[in-house]
Amino acid sequence: MLKDWWAALLDIIYPPRCPVCRRPVDRGGAWCPVCLAANLAERELNLAGRRIAFLASCCVLCDYAGGVKKLIHALKFRGDSHAAASLAWLLAARLDARRFAAVQAVVPVPLHPGRRAERGYDQTALIFRAWAERQGWPWHDALARTRPTAPQWELAPAARRRNIRGAFAVTSPHLIAGKTILLVDDIVTTGITMSECAKMLKRVGAAKVIGLALASSDYGR
Repeated sequence: MLKDWWAALLDIIYPPRCPVCRRPVDRGGAWCPVCLAANLAERELNLAGRRIAFLASCCVLCDYAGGVKKLIHALKFRGDSHAAASLAWLLAARLDARRFAAVQAVVPVPLHPGRRAERGYDQTALIFRAWAERQGWPWHDALARTRPTAPQWELAPAARRRNIRGAFAVTSPHLIAGKTILLVDDIVTTGITMSECAKMLKRVGAAKVIGLALASSDYGR
């Protein structure tokens, strides 16, 4: 009750605005209809075009462009953790979780501990965790990045595969075996990172791995 009252007071003092164009909106984190229409591009990825063998499917909500790209850059490269609220709003407001009815647990693509310490937070958890838990799905940090890797966006596709091969391990196989897992990440481009994570989850007995990313480039679309 007190939290709701305080939020309402802040909205009066600091009226909420669209994170892209700054038009007034009805609540903090929300997007205006114009920017929302310009950025939403919900679709299933062409896994064959990306040579992804270990995911059953992969859904993305937006193109990696425009306002979405701006907010993800702020979150990942400028230390602006507040940008996560507007990205998380897209999931809560626009993604129909019923399409993932078979899911039994959610696992994020992990950061290396060094990068996590440098950034001060895990951007994938900030975007997805509250949304996942509202659906009643347990959140398991069951994957670990076992060595530092170069940023994938800097590399050509063949080098990306070499860069990421063997870089992940499952730390809690008992949380994965026999379950349908929703594997989440902020961005998918070639899909090589998500495919490598899915391979490791399948190796310890995951029944099925479904991918979900907030944004995707048009590589292999």
